[in-house]
Amino acid sequence: MTLLESEEKSSPPVDGQSHQALSEIRVIPTRNRSRSRSHSHPHMHHQANPDPFPLQLHLTRTGTRLSLHRPPTRNDGYDNFPVPLPGHAEELERRLTRDPDVERQMGIGMHMGNGVVGGVGVSAGEDDIGPPPEGGKDAWLCVFSAFFVLFCVFGFVTVFGQLKIYYLAHQLKDYTQSEVAWIASLQTTITFGGSIVAGRLFDTHGARILIVTGTTLSVVAVIAMAFCKLYYQFLLAHALFGLSASILYSPSTAVVGHWFMRKRSTAVGIVVCGSGLAGVIYPIALKRLFDELNFRDAMLIVAGMNAVLMFPAWFFLKARLPPRSPPPLKSLLGPWKQPRYACLVAGSSLVMMNWLSPYFDAPTLITSNNITGPIADYSIAILQVGSFFGRATSGILADTFGVWNVFISSIIGCSISIFAFWVASPISPAAVVVGLISYGFASGAWVTLVAASTGAISPTREFGMRLGMLWSVTAIPSLIGPVICGLLISANGNIFKSAGLFIGFTQMAGAGITIAPRIRDRIRDFRDRNKGKSDQHDEKESDQNQGK
Repeated sequence: MTLLESEEKSSPPVDGQSHQALSEIRVIPTRNRSRSRSHSHPHMHHQANPDPFPLQLHLTRTGTRLSLHRPPTRNDGYDNFPVPLPGHAEELERRLTRDPDVERQMGIGMHMGNGVVGGVGVSAGEDDIGPPPEGGKDAWLCVFSAFFVLFCVFGFVTVFGQLKIYYLAHQLKDYTQSEVAWIASLQTTITFGGSIVAGRLFDTHGARILIVTGTTLSVVAVIAMAFCKLYYQFLLAHALFGLSASILYSPSTAVVGHWFMRKRSTAVGIVVCGSGLAGVIYPIALKRLFDELNFRDAMLIVAGMNAVLMFPAWFFLKARLPPRSPPPLKSLLGPWKQPRYACLVAGSSLVMMNWLSPYFDAPTLITSNNITGPIADYSIAILQVGSFFGRATSGILADTFGVWNVFISSIIGCSISIFAFWVASPISPAAVVVGLISYGFASGAWVTLVAASTGAISPTREFGMRLGMLWSVTAIPSLIGPVICGLLISANGNIFKSAGLFIGFTQMAGAGITIAPRIRDRIRDFRDRNKGKSDQHDEKESDQNQGK
């Protein structure tokens, strides 16, 4: 007999409606009867291995009213502050049938036909969520919806260099490169700076409300750009677009972790390929639109295209895990005590400082080498072709050779490509194309694997929070990187050499900081192995001496 059954038998009669409703509620006996004894009699001597998560429900009486209460919260990392359960039987039935997080927090599984509350079973068992499905219709619809969100939002962020050319030639022709670069820097900083809030909201409430809000603001921001004429208007419009991107980026990348575990790098790679493909299409489309239409009409066409492509995400981009109450703010401090995560964020901050600078200043590399023609017109598109293939292949490479191995290699590849092709001047057109594609490939791989690398060292339930914190911190140096590069370019007669050295050294330093914990662990393991061999050698010599 379970606790609920024993208390129900010993309870005096209640009104007919409540008694009838509650009489339909029963709990299937647990597999271990010591659980019931331990839970019913807290002062009894505990078993050798007591169950810390009793599965029975508490039935209490207040006057003539019977109420159900949850058992102690399961400390399994999935819930922190459980929502209160209703006492009324009908409301309890509704909550049990529509809120899966309630049944998890109660520590029971829901099955049809096993002891019911209005036909819904209440049985003892573990969480019903299970591991990520690694595929299926819902999982892949979620992936491709996120693909188009990043195509329209983050892809548009990375092609600011094409807009910069137009701004400097038309509306903002009286401003310097560094002054126009502030528009891009502010947009980028807001894009990543709000990720900590978006990540926390994603973990707490799921993806849908963020997706609807972010996509709407994104379209509104592009429409606003179409009517801008003054510097401050462009600054505000791009800031609004950055706000929409910050709302969308973390959920779009983190939600994949709910659906995939073994194939996470591949799935994230597909999602982030959206922005890479957009980086190829947007520069070509914008140049053609600007050549044939006025600025307002061109931007309105872009806004309409984005609205159509992002609309399916309202329905298909959704989280698999149920929402939960927000964890305390002090939980944000926990990850920083782990060297791998702290160094990952610090190293990524240095990389992120100038990650987008070559995307914004690719036309300067072309003019530095006196190159004209199609290469000059489509330099940003050529760079984004490399970025697309870097994003597309990085997930597969990471699943094959290891996430962190490919992640570190991509940072080093960024730095080497800058030193080899972006610093030297003049170089041939073929070398310029190789430099554009090589940096695009390495930088695209890096930004793709940031989420997968964070997930590799993070609990699944903290994935969104940790990824949001990382992007928020890296947003701070990204505010000054493009501006410094603009100043260096202007100070050196529109030559990219000094800016290239600045970018290359900061990214190499970022690689060193990111890999530092792994190097420390390798050194420690090497010392431990040598110490073990030395101890074995000393022990062997001691045994030989004793034998003599």
